[in-house]
Amino acid sequence: MNKKEYLVTLIAILIIDVALIITGILQYLQWTWVFVIIAAGYLYLRYKLSGPLQVFSNKFNMLVDYDLDVQGAKELCQSKLDEAPTKSTRILYSVYLGMATYYCGEYEDAIKVFNQIELKKLNTAYHVLIFAFTAYSAYELGDMETFNISIERIRNIQNTVNRRFLGFVSSYIQVLEAMQNLEDNPEHYREVIESQFSRNDGYISTKLTYNYRMAHYYRVINDELEMDKCLAKVIANGKEHHTALQARKMFKNTVNVEDYIFEEEQPIEDVETVEDQQLLTHEVDGVESIEEVETIDEIVKDDDLFK
Repeated sequence: MNKKEYLVTLIAILIIDVALIITGILQYLQWTWVFVIIAAGYLYLRYKLSGPLQVFSNKFNMLVDYDLDVQGAKELCQSKLDEAPTKSTRILYSVYLGMATYYCGEYEDAIKVFNQIELKKLNTAYHVLIFAFTAYSAYELGDMETFNISIERIRNIQNTVNRRFLGFVSSYIQVLEAMQNLEDNPEHYREVIESQFSRNDGYISTKLTYNYRMAHYYRVINDELEMDKCLAKVIANGKEHHTALQARKMFKNTVNVEDYIFEEEQPIEDVETVEDQQLLTHEVDGVESIEEVETIDEIVKDDDLFK
């Protein structure tokens, strides 16, 4: 539903409600039925808002995590943002646009997108997502001041996040702190990266991120050959994903890239839902992040998420 459709539907519902009163229908109908009609109109409107969000969320994830069409994901976000019928949905699309911009390797622009988001309109769980991706972007830019500030902001709001997101928050903190201390404690970094990235979840993006992050570990311990093996996997399979763009800059050309093409896997047909299908978790740069699934309408219309 775009802005025009939203306004037309809203006006239509209002006209029907006013007509019920003006034409004197209230004299013949019980108030209960009037409220039922009004409520039905409202629920229909919410459905028309939440349905496209669910479809968008699923399409975004497949573009980014499996197809690796990061530019397509960015264009999708921008088009949805331009057509967003309400301020709340516009803000939500902005979060996705910032993530897509990061995946495209446009780190400065990603930070700008995140900085323009009105945080007061979002639940603190989304704040964590925004600060984490700001930190990732700053890390790639070598802006350690912004990186450290972003981690501290996540720590400061950790206790304000809903309990069901605590694992999500702690995962981000764990990975970011490991990156922060990579030079001083590379073995701990390796342990964290392996625990977060090494499992095979069927998404190519998880493999890319795992190998890219491990390449940084091998760089620190001065193992150039192993570093290039990891980078070759990213370059050979990453298309224009940001990890592939960065891997090309780090690559020392000690191995043949063509030797590290991943074997083709079966497409993912189903997604795993958790917590009575209110949330879906998937690996976003190695840690769990939130996205809407079948009950996305509950998320969108839940006032607590936009306070």
